[in-house]
Amino acid sequence: AAMVYGLMVHSVDSSQTLHFSIFYTPEGNDGNKKTRQQTIMRRILEEHLFQTHSGDQHSCVKSKATPLEDDWLFRFTTDSKSMAQPGTDYTEGILRLQASSLFEYPKLVVWKQVDKVVHTVVCEPLDNPMLASNFLTLFIHELNDHFKKGSGIVDEIALRPDEVLAILNFLLPGGQLLFTSFHLYRHLKGQTDQVLAQKA
Repeated sequence: AAMVYGLMVHSVDSSQTLHFSIFYTPEGNDGNKKTRQQTIMRRILEEHLFQTHSGDQHSCVKSKATPLEDDWLFRFTTDSKSMAQPGTDYTEGILRLQASSLFEYPKLVVWKQVDKVVHTVVCEPLDNPMLASNFLTLFIHELNDHFKKGSGIVDEIALRPDEVLAILNFLLPGGQLLFTSFHLYRHLKGQTDQVLAQKA
């Protein structure tokens, strides 16, 4: 079965601050890994800044300030932000990375930023971005539910990568995106909680 290319949890304030990453392919783990990670983080940072500074303009309006505007697939309209809890800092999007010296084949980058932490899945071109987006929603929920530390969550993620891997083992087994119904999610959550309880 197809795997996603990789997953990262990083800061929205800097393209240098990476809290957690896992890549599922030989290319993703080669000598260019750090440059590749920083390139992805920088592109998301540009997109996040564009969204937060463009105010309430509808996302389909193109702006001359957009970096590489042919590269973004679509921006979620401001309506999707209203689904986040009021007062929560929230941006999300899907970017396309062209083939380059860093990527033999183009990639889709699906990301969600909540309270200054960006959660990113790097997908292959034929992966379903909606499944990736759904996975990120569950993953963010699980991280917050498990670490329950509020602002200190990134420190916990960096200090306890084995627990993040345990969550991924159920939600993204072997890097595969699952079609997750609510019932399957409840079942996976039960299994995840059991494993994490043993680690505590």
